[in-house]
Amino acid sequence: MPIHLLTEQTIGKIAAGEVIERPASIVKELLENSLDSGASQISIGIAEGGLREIRVVDNGCGISTDDLPLAVLRHATSKLRDFEDLSRVATLGFRGEALASIAAVSRLQIRSAEDGRQASSLMTEFGSPPEVRTASGSTGTVVAVSDLFENVPARRKFLRQPSTESTAIQRTVAAYAASRPDVALQLEIDGRPSFATDGGRGLRAAATAVYGQEVGHALLELPELDESARVPGIAASGWVTGPAVTRSHRQQMHVFVNGRLIQHRTLNFVIEECFHTLLMVGRHPVVMIRIEIDPELVDVNVHPTKAEVRFQDERAVCRAVQRAVHAALAGAPTDELPRVSFTIPAAPPTQSVQPALMAAPARNPEPAEEAMTNPPATSRSVPMLRVLGQISASFIIAEGPEGLYLIDQHAAHERVMYERIRSQISSRTSDQQPLLDPMVIELDPHETAVLERSLDELNQIGFELEPFGEQAFTLRAIPAIMTGVDIRERIHLILRELAEGGVGESWLDSVAISAACHTSIRAGQVLSIAEMRELVNQLEQTEHPRACGHGRPTMLLMSQGDLEKQFSRR
Repeated sequence: MPIHLLTEQTIGKIAAGEVIERPASIVKELLENSLDSGASQISIGIAEGGLREIRVVDNGCGISTDDLPLAVLRHATSKLRDFEDLSRVATLGFRGEALASIAAVSRLQIRSAEDGRQASSLMTEFGSPPEVRTASGSTGTVVAVSDLFENVPARRKFLRQPSTESTAIQRTVAAYAASRPDVALQLEIDGRPSFATDGGRGLRAAATAVYGQEVGHALLELPELDESARVPGIAASGWVTGPAVTRSHRQQMHVFVNGRLIQHRTLNFVIEECFHTLLMVGRHPVVMIRIEIDPELVDVNVHPTKAEVRFQDERAVCRAVQRAVHAALAGAPTDELPRVSFTIPAAPPTQSVQPALMAAPARNPEPAEEAMTNPPATSRSVPMLRVLGQISASFIIAEGPEGLYLIDQHAAHERVMYERIRSQISSRTSDQQPLLDPMVIELDPHETAVLERSLDELNQIGFELEPFGEQAFTLRAIPAIMTGVDIRERIHLILRELAEGGVGESWLDSVAISAACHTSIRAGQVLSIAEMRELVNQLEQTEHPRACGHGRPTMLLMSQGDLEKQFSRR
């Protein structure tokens, strides 16, 4: 077959395929153009998932009458002059073929006016030469895209249902709305309002408008770090949700670099690792993080849709984000606890409370009506609580300034034990308790394989185990913090959990989590008031008191307002 040149129409359609993956790609390009224009108000409307119409209206600087015909030509842009400018791009839309690609596969209308000048309009259909006329209108730009892919049916048939495409658009616009609280941004889907931000009340207000009260309430802003903790040349701002609000997917984890929404697996991994042991497996936080960095240290021209970037020093960027997220989680307020609302039965059965020993030594008992000793302010994430009693021999009832707290005694003790083990690992100290009589533990073949793999880690956290025959091990010492439990039984439980793969960030961490879990007090174990006080006090002083090592919540909060509602007082 002889070599021949493609027609301009074919070239345009191919270019459109590189830039426009789906209607959401068009919305993203147009939205970024509006933001680059300095708009403070942006309105977006879509119909039938964007296939029938996409309409973006802004009050930005506008396009001059002379420049408007150039806007739909390939590689035409106002944001670059030469190739060297690519290394210092400070705008969002810059590639130069977005509008040209959109024009090649749709009916495109643009009406624009610069401040104080005559407006003009442009019309083009599926790549036809544009027609420009004078028009009326205020400063800003209106872009209308209709009948998308009508001339490329092969592309159109691979799109999803309109509802799915609408969801993708909503997700993209929501991310930008949350990241730019200074811009009033609204989205309308098939004639119905989806959300609207007011452009003036900060991150929490924007997040609430976009994602709802649940996210707004749980939002933790990334604080400004001390000079010693900052990574030079890199700033991370934005917010994450506390452990009380999670999702089963990562579709609401958004990262921006110099204002551009990107996809970056390593950064997502780093962010989620900050929540290690705070979230259950399979749950993910809601995140909006903005990274500011010298444009010359990031390559934004590595993906046709600008969805991916390459950092000159990826480790430094990850370090800056990690420190900021850790700082936000460390300063989480009390009301980030999961909230529970329930109807109290008319005549609940009484439950007697009988004394029992905990694994951790109890302090001298204090009067029941007095609050517990207040630990140092730097170590508190939960408030000072007054223990009231225990229900079902599993949950501690306590009173705090926000209302009624229900504490899972097993999860709480697991968190205490896990942080003690991790502290010993970090300090490379092992507080052991030798056994008077060494214990021989016989295992099945599967348990033997798991223990052989985990032998070094178990010894690191305070066990002293050594092989004794083919399927047995001799236990000579245990961690000093593990007292009052059936060690033989608990070792079997630890090995069975590790056989399923572990849940930690490393195998050592998995062993620590499992050991903490299976040597903690259990549900169904009756505790005295003094023991409950001691456990709550220990939990208060942990670094992350709201979840156990497996990510399960340690406590629930029923607020004063919830109680008043249940009793018809409000």
